Amino acid sequence: MIRINLLPVPKVRKREALILQAVVGLVALILVTIGCYFVTISKQSEVTAKHAEIARKQRDIDELKAKVGEVEKYKTQAQNLEQQLGVIRSLEKSRNGPVKLMDELTEIVPRKLWITNYKETNKNVSLEGLAESGPVIADFLDALKASKFFSNVQLSAVTAADQNGNKMHKFTVTVAVKYDI
Repeated sequence: MIRINLLPVPKVRKREALILQAVVGLVALILVTIGCYFVTISKQSEVTAKHAEIARKQRDIDELKAKVGEVEKYKTQAQNLEQQLGVIRSLEKSRNGPVKLMDELTEIVPRKLWITNYKETNKNVSLEGLAESGPVIADFLDALKASKFFSNVQLSAVTAADQNGNKMHKFTVTVAVKYDI
């Protein structure tokens, strides 16, 4: 048999249940508030850590920009040095040509012939000198024509000259020179 209690519940019991629900609700509210507080603190520490990481990365970027600036400066210096080396190489090449040319000239000048004046303008050389005889001058001209450094050999003038009581032949020769051999 089923029994049903139809008697009214006393107000005290209702009030106790209501107080119990209020206490449980208040405790739950306090726990949620404490949880929210800890979550907020946790998130704030994460934000602070992210800001510190951003600041550190920004410093790294600034350092790298400074290094890139130094690298660019070194690249510019390297280009300048490369240009200077190019100039030095061309000067070195140009220097070797005249040295070799003068060496060749000393080899082909015959005995009893003296060069008294050497003048170069725009790769054209005017040679003035003295020789004991015409055949010596002819030998010199043939040697100039056979040389790889000289071309377009032209005898401009031959005159008689007296040098310290000796009869000499004064001559002028124009030639074109080639250094890039």
